[in-house]
Amino acid sequence: MHNSDQFTKQVKSGTNIQENKKRYETLLDKICLMAGVVTGILQLESTYGFLAFIITYLMAVIVYTLWICNGRPGSFYENTISDLLFDNFTRELMGFIMAWTFSFALIG
Repeated sequence: MHNSDQFTKQVKSGTNIQENKKRYETLLDKICLMAGVVTGILQLESTYGFLAFIITYLMAVIVYTLWICNGRPGSFYENTISDLLFDNFTRELMGFIMAWTFSFALIG
């Protein structure tokens, strides 16, 4: 390893990674809750509602990766696939269902 390589190697801080995860989680919370409300207002039922969640969730991950992370999520997260796709899935699904059923009941 050359001397100049020592100083150009990127160091990932655990504190920064945790902060990035927290901000990402907050963003997903807001997006999925709003998508749930919209899905309920549109009176989507059953498979269409869950399909709306999957599309919203995947689009949020893709837009976040391309726009916020500039297409380089590895620079901000340790395990990108796990951190961006799987860690928050159940939490966001439950928030989506809560907002979906609440707004569906109010409108219907």
